Amino acid sequence: MRKVLALLCLSIALVSFNAQAGKKSDNGVYRPTMATLPKSYLKKFPLNKATTDEIIQFVGTPDKTFSLGGSDFMTINIAPKTGNGIIEYTFEIKDGVVVNVTYLNSGNFFGVTQRESAKELQLP
Repeated sequence: MRKVLALLCLSIALVSFNAQAGKKSDNGVYRPTMATLPKSYLKKFPLNKATTDEIIQFVGTPDKTFSLGGSDFMTINIAPKTGNGIIEYTFEIKDGVVVNVTYLNSGNFFGVTQRESAKELQLP
């Protein structure tokens, strides 16, 4: 019964996140959800075009921020707050524009960790 209730809550959350995700910037920036295919999102992300303001407006307020080595990092958590793992996108910003986006799924569903980088996926 708890699993059914959890799946129902997750479905409702996905529908509400998808409603928010329908908004896209002129550059094509939007909020990823649990239903977003990470490789596709990262391959199409407009690196060196999207601005910090665009990320905040179309992706949302970051869950974590920090600065390191001349870059600012904004992290958006995608997974529900329950469970042992995390699913997140981290936007690396230099001089006001996004220069890389990384995806991390620490294996909270299948025990497999997945890491992807827009910069690496967009290499010719």
